[in-house]
Amino acid sequence: MNKNILITLLLFMCIIIALPEPAACQATKSHEIGRLWVSMLPVGTLPDYAPLQNQMTYPGGDFRFQTRKNMERLGLWIGVREWTNRLNEKKSFYVSEGGYLNYEAISVLFALNNKKSVRQRLPLVDVNDVRESRLLDSQKSSTRSTSLDADERIITTWATDVGIEVTRTSYAFANRQHDCYIIQEYVFKNNGNADDTTKTIELQGQDLVDVYFGFWRSFIPCGDIGHFQMGEEFDEWCHYYGNQPGDSLRGFWYVYDGDNQRKPFDDTGDPSETSGEFLSPQYLAFGVLHADTDYSDETDAASQPVTVNFWPRERVHSHKNGNSEETLYYDLSSGIQSQGSDTGEFSGSWDARVQRPDVLIAFGPYQIPFGEDIRIVIFDAAASIDRSLAIEYGLKWKDGTLEWDGYTGDDAKNALLATAKDSIHQIAYRAEWVWEHGLAAVPDGPESPHLRMNAGPGKVELEWYYGNYGLHDVTPPNPDPDTGVQDFAGYRVFRADGSFLHEYKKIFECGGNSGVPVTNTYVDRDVNRGQSYYYYVTAFDDGSQNFCELSLNQSVESSHFSNRNFAYAVIPFEAAHAKLDSIYVVPNPFHAQGLEYGGTYIEDYEVNLSTNARDEDRLRFVGLPAKATIRIFTMHGDQVKMFQHPNPENPESIAESADEFWFQISDSWQTVKAGVYLYHIEGWNLQGEFIGTTTGKFVIIR
Repeated sequence: MNKNILITLLLFMCIIIALPEPAACQATKSHEIGRLWVSMLPVGTLPDYAPLQNQMTYPGGDFRFQTRKNMERLGLWIGVREWTNRLNEKKSFYVSEGGYLNYEAISVLFALNNKKSVRQRLPLVDVNDVRESRLLDSQKSSTRSTSLDADERIITTWATDVGIEVTRTSYAFANRQHDCYIIQEYVFKNNGNADDTTKTIELQGQDLVDVYFGFWRSFIPCGDIGHFQMGEEFDEWCHYYGNQPGDSLRGFWYVYDGDNQRKPFDDTGDPSETSGEFLSPQYLAFGVLHADTDYSDETDAASQPVTVNFWPRERVHSHKNGNSEETLYYDLSSGIQSQGSDTGEFSGSWDARVQRPDVLIAFGPYQIPFGEDIRIVIFDAAASIDRSLAIEYGLKWKDGTLEWDGYTGDDAKNALLATAKDSIHQIAYRAEWVWEHGLAAVPDGPESPHLRMNAGPGKVELEWYYGNYGLHDVTPPNPDPDTGVQDFAGYRVFRADGSFLHEYKKIFECGGNSGVPVTNTYVDRDVNRGQSYYYYVTAFDDGSQNFCELSLNQSVESSHFSNRNFAYAVIPFEAAHAKLDSIYVVPNPFHAQGLEYGGTYIEDYEVNLSTNARDEDRLRFVGLPAKATIRIFTMHGDQVKMFQHPNPENPESIAESADEFWFQISDSWQTVKAGVYLYHIEGWNLQGEFIGTTTGKFVIIR
């Protein structure tokens, strides 16, 4: 690894460790309830360097590092004409460059408020009695409001130097048909406030004329993984779809990975050169849901957006690049209706005229008298093939055996990836339908339960519950939030092996049509000793209260992200053996310092092994059956110690495991001397059946 990259990663790790969750992220609120994760920063744009943020993270799942980010920059420009600033200077044109290049937002944006509300408190997740915590989301970072029409709502307010106060209200859903888009409602109010306090009005009484609002996005599909590994970040295509005959979709940009034409193979989707996995299969989009006709007419203006355009990164205009206010204003007001870069006009995505496209949607012109406002609603969305398909078909592509929809090779790969384009259209349609019919039209699943996970011998025990542990409800205590009818049906348990970023598979279902009675416990015995496992549990309803025409009577699940473990893996240990042919002692020989160097010595007859025994004196018997009697003898046949497995005197002893500890304390409560010792073990299986005896020896050196 490059030395500079390694140093950067180490510094990043130190930042995460050094900053406690509330202090590190108090200004950032994030949507992490569905597959699309987006952080809402206090001024509507991103800092120039933002590691601890969900920048259109898709698919979500990484609560620690927020990998698979898809957005590099975003911003909001506000253009005005014949405007007077707080220094009483008259400007024929002025553009408040609120972000996009991010560092240019510092002097023109002023944070006022950023609050998150949730319909349900974030569930508690415990792994071996250690509680999980998230970097960007926690119970303390939001307030509960059961009357919300969405599962999550974040309200962010900031002021701008042109005297327009911006309030953005964003909404996210757990419903799997609606968890790939984030709706954002913007209200632009001309209240004259041009700094970070509302106590004074700097631009009192000024009417704003010919106002334009421009929304910018810079997408890099899976930039943190695909482009980093492939060493490419200049090969995206962009396309604008909207106002098509016979189609109700208002309009949206989407961006996707193309062929950089610099590899010996077609690298659309960034296939890994080692495994073939498609690392950048995402299609990223943002589009229009509503734009006021004017300040006195809130009906949707079909003529908006007035400008739809894109620029290659190196040609974007800005104050920093020395472009005039009139040039920036023209970018917003040009009236251009571009269809994007993939229309066949350009030779490839590496063409300098389209390289690394940054896309814009602009609305206007609006006349906004002092005290009036304009409302615009947009959405961000993401889609891709499932990672399991990206892995499976990526390997086939690499091996030359890929076939898809009548195609082979690169054509098959690209056709498969392009199915996400159809998905992004469906997602855009759903977002428009929901905005038209109201947020409450999205069917709501049951609440997510709290989850406890404990590693055991050859098993992982899971228990989910509502309320306080020990005094809990087995089923969700609240009915459907829309109808008040209890429609809960059952639970599903999902597991990922090795990493919380790997694919989760359903391993258990109860209730519903499963034929298994509803329970709130499950023991996973299909596990391997020392393997890391990650789980989550969803609750689902019977669909009887789902009246949405998009998914009539379909069952709805709770969030797949609310009760995942990620910081702590569940790692089972070895289960009790059925035979006695694999018992041995470790370490053997045992070598340690004697009593003069602090060895275990206990005079109190009421010994507590958990506090008085020394770890350095620990011997382990491994390969034991479920129950055993262990006797230790000297070479002369004198019994030194007799104890049971599991050992009621030792709190570290675990039932049904293959291991038992001995701290070299004899029956007379003294530390044993150096020498050769014999052991004799009688064993019984889980059913209590006697399975025989075995003997062996071990050495202690002091």
